Amino acid sequence: MCSQINLTEFCLSMLNPLKGKRILEIGCGNGVQSVYIADKHHPEILTAIDLNSTNIEIANAEKARRGIEKVVFHIDDAQNLKSLADNTFDAVINIESAFHYPDKLSFLKEVHRVLKPGGEFLIADILTKNKTSPGIRNFWKRKMILHHWHLENYLDGFVKSGLQIKSKSDITRSVINGFKNFPYWLKTKEKSGFFHDLAFRIFYLINIHLNIYLLKRYRKYVVFVGAKS
Repeated sequence: MCSQINLTEFCLSMLNPLKGKRILEIGCGNGVQSVYIADKHHPEILTAIDLNSTNIEIANAEKARRGIEKVVFHIDDAQNLKSLADNTFDAVINIESAFHYPDKLSFLKEVHRVLKPGGEFLIADILTKNKTSPGIRNFWKRKMILHHWHLENYLDGFVKSGLQIKSKSDITRSVINGFKNFPYWLKTKEKSGFFHDLAFRIFYLINIHLNIYLLKRYRKYVVFVGAKS
């Protein structure tokens, strides 16, 4: 959780202060990050959307449990934000979600549509270093619902969507170093039984080392910041 908070704070530090603003988080998952942002950065209202209905159910249950008023959760599609009106938000945040979107150009156009003129956006995404991938990796990515863009695709997409880029930051090395802190995180995880913990530890270690390998060889982690002109 500490690494995720560090990533969130690093990303938000690249935007103007969120206090008193209308914020949209696209791809909010189970809402943990949305609630954190609302608690720590005090927007007027934070609207958070995710395509997974189970995630939104979990987010709304936690919202009700804690009596949170400044966060609104919706089921919606990042590539077609049906529940959101034009020119509504001061800032749009999208962290570690866009690599699941098959139609990222439509996503970027939707970001442009819902932003107010001059509104900011931040997209933190995992990009592919190669313009083509071997067939076996393409098969695996389809199974995992992964749709990585190359940097050139993103830069072209920003132009086509009318979004203006202010900065792009490659934070791959920092993300890899964050993954390498996994022994500390495993020590702090609540125990739930020997065999369950062993299975989780094996799965977690495989996943961590796979992600480190992929980031070193085939992918990079980039944060884009810009605005609607």
